[in-house]
Amino acid sequence: MPRGLIGLGLAQLALAGLAACFVGRETTYPLYLASYLSMGVVWFVASYRVLGGRGATRFSLPIVMTFAVLMRALFLLTFPVLSDDIFRYVWDGRIQHAGINPYVHAPQAEELVFLRDEQYERINNKDIPTIYPPLMEMTFFLVTGVSESVFWMKAFFVLIDFGLMFLLAGFLHSLGMERERVLLYAWCPLPIVEVAASGHNDVLGATLLMAAIWAVQRQRGRLSMFLLTLSGLAKIIGLVLVPLFLRFAGFRSFAWVPAITLLIFASPYAGADTLAFRGLYQYTTRWRGNDSLFHLLYALTESLDAAKLITAVLLITLGITLIYLRVAPLPGAYLSVGAILMLTTTAHPWYLLWLVPFLPIFPSASWMFLTLSIGLSYHSAYLATPGQPWEDVTWVKLLEYVPFYGLLVFGVLRSFLRDPGSTRRFLDFSLD
Repeated sequence: MPRGLIGLGLAQLALAGLAACFVGRETTYPLYLASYLSMGVVWFVASYRVLGGRGATRFSLPIVMTFAVLMRALFLLTFPVLSDDIFRYVWDGRIQHAGINPYVHAPQAEELVFLRDEQYERINNKDIPTIYPPLMEMTFFLVTGVSESVFWMKAFFVLIDFGLMFLLAGFLHSLGMERERVLLYAWCPLPIVEVAASGHNDVLGATLLMAAIWAVQRQRGRLSMFLLTLSGLAKIIGLVLVPLFLRFAGFRSFAWVPAITLLIFASPYAGADTLAFRGLYQYTTRWRGNDSLFHLLYALTESLDAAKLITAVLLITLGITLIYLRVAPLPGAYLSVGAILMLTTTAHPWYLLWLVPFLPIFPSASWMFLTLSIGLSYHSAYLATPGQPWEDVTWVKLLEYVPFYGLLVFGVLRSFLRDPGSTRRFLDFSLD
C-alpha cells in the first residue's frame, strides 16, 4: 500500500495545488471546480484501496496524515473567496474586545461605527446580530485576542481539523478498524477546502460531537454530556442530540450536566436577554438555499410554514424512534445528522462537515458523492449578478442530489437484501 498511497497522495496534492491557485480568484470558478472534482476522483480511488486493506503497513497512517497536512497548508495560504463567513467571525471577536455583547447590535448599528475597518464591507448580513452560540463567540474572542487577521482565524480551525483527524484515528483503532481509514476524512476535498480555505467553524462542533460519541461509548457519561453540550454551544446540532445520548448514558444520572454547562457558558452573554435569539430567529425564518427534500415539501404544500412544520415533525419522529429503539449514539448521531442535512431549509457545502467524520466508520458512496457534488452549489454565486442575492439553479440541484438519493436508496436496499440482519447490527453499533 505505501507506494501506491504515496502516488495517490502526490496526485491529490498536485490537484490541490491547482485548486488552491484558482480558489482565490473570483473569475476562475470553473477551473477551481474542475480541480476540486478531480481531487475527489483521486480520493475515491485512495478510499477504495484503504477500505480494501491492501498491504497496510506501519507507514500507511503517517503517509495519510502527511499529505492531509500538506493539502491543508496549500489552502490555508489562500484568501477566502467562496464564503465570507470568516469576516463575521473576526468582527464578532473584535466587538467583544470592545466590551460589546455580540447578540445586542447588528454590524450596521450606529453604536458600532467606530469599530469599522477595511474588512467591514466584506461582512455578510450586516442587519442581523450574530447567530452563533456562546462557545463559538468565546472562540472568536480568544482568537482575535491573538490577532484580528483572517489567516489566524483560519489557522485556529485548521488546528481543530488536525485534532479531529487524530481523534478519528484513535476512534477507529478502538472500534477494531484500521486507522488508515481516517483517509476518508483526511483526504476528502470538502473539509480541506471548507476549513483551510474558507475557515468554516463547523469543524469545532463536529470535533466535539465525535469526542462525545467516543466518551459515551466508553461509559464516560458525564464527560460525554459535557462534550455534547459544548458541541451544541458551538453549533445547534449538538443540542438536538442531547436526548438520544441521555437515553443511552442515563437520564437520571447525567441530565444535570447539559443544564449546568449551558448556564455557565451562556452567562457571559446574559445581558442580551431575549435579544440573544434575534439572529437565530432571522436565520430560521429568512434563510433558504440549496435544499433537497425541503424543496420537494415546499413544492407539494406551496407553503413555507407547512413545509417547515412537516420537517420538524419528521425530525422529532426520528428522534423519538431512535430513543425508543435504544439506538447506540454512534449510528444514532450518524442517522440524525444525515436526516437534518437532507431536510434542512439551507444546505451550504460546509454543513457537511458534520457528516464527513462518520465516513471512515460508515463508508457511504452516496454521502461521498454529495461531498463532491455539493461544490456545484457555488455555481449560484458564480452566475449571480454582482451585488444581487444568490439564487438556486434547478439543473445544478438536480446534478447534486439526484445521483445522491439514487445511490443512497440503492445502498440501503442492497445491504438489506444481502443481509437482512445488517440493519439491527448497525443500530446496535458500539465498542463492545
